[in-house]
Amino acid sequence: MQKIILDQSSCVRCGQCTVVCPNRIYQRKTNHDYSTCIEGGEEICIGCYHCVAACPGGAITIGGVGRNDCLEYDKTAAIRFEHFAQLARKRRSIRRYSDKPLDNRVVEQLLDVVRWAPTAKNGLPIKWVIINNAAKVRELAGMVMECMKKMPNTERMVDVWNQGGDPVFRGAPCVIGAYTDDLTAHWSAIDTSIAVGTFDLCATAMRLGTCWAGIFVRAAQSPDKSTINQWLGLKETETIHGGLMLGHVGDEIYQRIPYRPEASKIWIR
Repeated sequence: MQKIILDQSSCVRCGQCTVVCPNRIYQRKTNHDYSTCIEGGEEICIGCYHCVAACPGGAITIGGVGRNDCLEYDKTAAIRFEHFAQLARKRRSIRRYSDKPLDNRVVEQLLDVVRWAPTAKNGLPIKWVIINNAAKVRELAGMVMECMKKMPNTERMVDVWNQGGDPVFRGAPCVIGAYTDDLTAHWSAIDTSIAVGTFDLCATAMRLGTCWAGIFVRAAQSPDKSTINQWLGLKETETIHGGLMLGHVGDEIYQRIPYRPEASKIWIR
């Protein structure tokens, strides 16, 4: 339960808290009244802090979190649509990485942004495991390949591996895994996909190379996942739901944005 404090001395009676709260735990009898919390409101508060962020007077504190715990943002620094569109269109799945090591601080910067990626009911179930060591990445790839050998239609992949190639992580120096606890998370696949997608675009903005590590995720969800879990330091109830290769781009250079067909769509008017 989140303890909610409404400081009427700071309240400007704008009613923004009643507008932004997803569970509508605030109410006002008239537009001239102070907001109050409905009966049982503290029990259904999901701790999204939208009301704290929206309150111009800083009158709301939830579970000890108030306006000073929120970040300020520059209202004049809005990202233009054409800039984001260019970023999304230029983003490529990179499968050739340079030997240059990736600084841990870069990964920390990215994860510091990704914690704002939306999750169902603000559950925030996502945890991360980072393997930022080329030798360890190769070791993990070997365990993934052991899982793949037991699956159908993986002969070509196994051949590439046996010849010294890396069909799992493509030589990336760093791999990111997003996981949740199966006992507490309910929308793991969706929540982690949003988070990994956010991480992906942020990394692209930093001119890093990325590629979704689907083979890794497939192995980490296989009947043999316990071996990979133990190596990663995960509990048996925890499962990898998203993975991403990460590193400095090697000799994979693009001169233009490749063709994509128009989106298939149905308009209901």
